[in-house]
Amino acid sequence: MKYRLSAACVVLSLLTACGGGGSSDSDTGGDDGSTTIDRDNTDPTDPTVPTEDRTRPASGFFSSSAIGLKDNGADLYANEGPQTVNPDRIASWPGLRYGDFLLTNNPWNASAATYQAWYQTISLVDGDNGKAPVIDWDWGASNDTNGSQFNTKSYPEVIYGVKSLGEISGDFATTGLPVEQYDSPEWTIDYAYNFQGRRSSSDTTGGSDSEFNVAIESFYHESCDIKRTGEPTDNQVMEIMVWLHTGNNLPSGQAPVAVKTTSDGRRFQVYAKISNFNYVAYVAMDETDSGTVLYSELLRDAQDNAATYGIYPLKDTDCLANILMGTEIWHGAGTFTLSNYQINRTY
Repeated sequence: MKYRLSAACVVLSLLTACGGGGSSDSDTGGDDGSTTIDRDNTDPTDPTVPTEDRTRPASGFFSSSAIGLKDNGADLYANEGPQTVNPDRIASWPGLRYGDFLLTNNPWNASAATYQAWYQTISLVDGDNGKAPVIDWDWGASNDTNGSQFNTKSYPEVIYGVKSLGEISGDFATTGLPVEQYDSPEWTIDYAYNFQGRRSSSDTTGGSDSEFNVAIESFYHESCDIKRTGEPTDNQVMEIMVWLHTGNNLPSGQAPVAVKTTSDGRRFQVYAKISNFNYVAYVAMDETDSGTVLYSELLRDAQDNAATYGIYPLKDTDCLANILMGTEIWHGAGTFTLSNYQINRTY
């Protein structure tokens, strides 16, 4: 898939953000639509992702691929990275493409950082089953933050499916996304990662060691014509997260509302935010740095128990747009490597 840049992004790409924003009370951000997909009959001023043939495939088992680098569409940046953001360049664009995935920096709340030498870098290396994302960062110490020390600064992420007009990892035939809830296949996610937190290079304000999570998430939209620009016309209706690793921070700062046990015996505490009707998080009670998430069971649980959790009641016609994997970063420095990552769907 080839991209072209809007005129504004061509001029400003090295100095300003060509992505970011787009979230309300949620934990992660998105693209503002300033990149446009180079497809026939696509109106670059329309924030709607172009429609495509979404014919359900025949029964079977399909898995994502992490094999092979792809052109990121920007000669300024090597296809394998490194690709760095810092106070002089706050942008998700262009990201790194490999297999069926798109890796982006997504520094959606960089304005929360007061450390003037913060940086975040994404790159691709050889992993267990293809290319593996590596994220390295230093966002400053805990006191180098506007507001709470647990004010999220970024969510560097691996995108599978459609996040916005400028953030698409592959077509429906490749990813099975976007798809209406009633017609969704059974999703499972295999993963293996490692990380190392370290103290920030900032030594002027002190503060605690690195704080971040490891999380999978998805956004639902009210139709499969995905609109996500950070404007009131967005049709995003729900954000569901699965936290695989936590530090000293939890999704809502309040007691969990339930415990969900999936059919493989894995337990998750369910967190719902009183301040955000359109958000729910499942936090793994027994952390493992490798394993399988029975993702569809958690998605259905959010739909089936919406009234109990006090969240948005997903409709059968609401559309699962994406499956995202990354780390929300609050402060400190660290390195995260996603050595194995495979998304499976069964029809």
